[in-house]
Amino acid sequence: MNEKKNEDSKVLSQEMIDENSSANFYARIISELNETFHHNYSQAISKSYQSLGHRHTPAIIVSGDHLTLYHDGKVEQELIIPALYQKVKSISHISFGIYVTLTNNGYGPLAEEVRTDLACQLELIDQGTAVLDHLDIPPEFVALQRATLKSAADILQDILECGVIEEERVQEFGRISAPLYLENAALAARLELSELHRVIGRWKAQVGSEDWHKIHVVICAAHQARYRETTKQYFQRIFHEIESLDANYENRVIYAEHIYDNEAALQLLARHLVDQKTSIALFGDRSRLQEDLMADGASAYLEVLFSD
Repeated sequence: MNEKKNEDSKVLSQEMIDENSSANFYARIISELNETFHHNYSQAISKSYQSLGHRHTPAIIVSGDHLTLYHDGKVEQELIIPALYQKVKSISHISFGIYVTLTNNGYGPLAEEVRTDLACQLELIDQGTAVLDHLDIPPEFVALQRATLKSAADILQDILECGVIEEERVQEFGRISAPLYLENAALAARLELSELHRVIGRWKAQVGSEDWHKIHVVICAAHQARYRETTKQYFQRIFHEIESLDANYENRVIYAEHIYDNEAALQLLARHLVDQKTSIALFGDRSRLQEDLMADGASAYLEVLFSD
């Protein structure tokens, strides 16, 4: 009886060893295949990257104040933010800055360090207002800037005199300053788009019709601006692309969040092109790899998890 038990135990142990060996072997095979995928994927991206900027693969990078064209093995850069743009757009930050300062203090008595900060801001605003009429900017811009500075000066004076930040007064400031804030931003957008349009008109003729239809644009900007970012709207209009909150509809216009380096932007474009070609081949859908591969499965299972 004991011999039979020993034999059965040996057989069971051997089966467990074989099972563990098979599992380990399979895991190693899958791991090697996965490494091979990543290696070949990196090679495809590298090949795509090396092709960018040559004939038939032109690219434009929008980053900061500059626009860069990569075409026919050459690189050309243009400044698209005129000097007046900074004067117009930056003044909108005054209202925003005051609101942030006030909320940092909180409603109630004014903290001494905040009082000092607000007094400094008021002094700068008074100095700016005094020289407005001597600036070389269009009269309609001067009037808007004067109104923006006045709304900021008024609330600072009120708070410094009474020494208290009242919620109702801050909300009133918001109602007055928000339209001015947006109007300044609209003027800044007009200035930027006018310069952008001038440069793109020249580049389009320079690149030629055939290559222009193959051009891609990468827009480097912040996360918060993704939806309806100014230059993105411009290029979407040119290339008849759809605005969206994500990457799903991106084709020739790609938005690069928090990338401010042209080389990194080109790397992103190279990956985008590889993914699009692969997505068409595997799924018959150009944009399927511009969302999580697990998205459909996740959505289906979430219906099960939350079916109650």
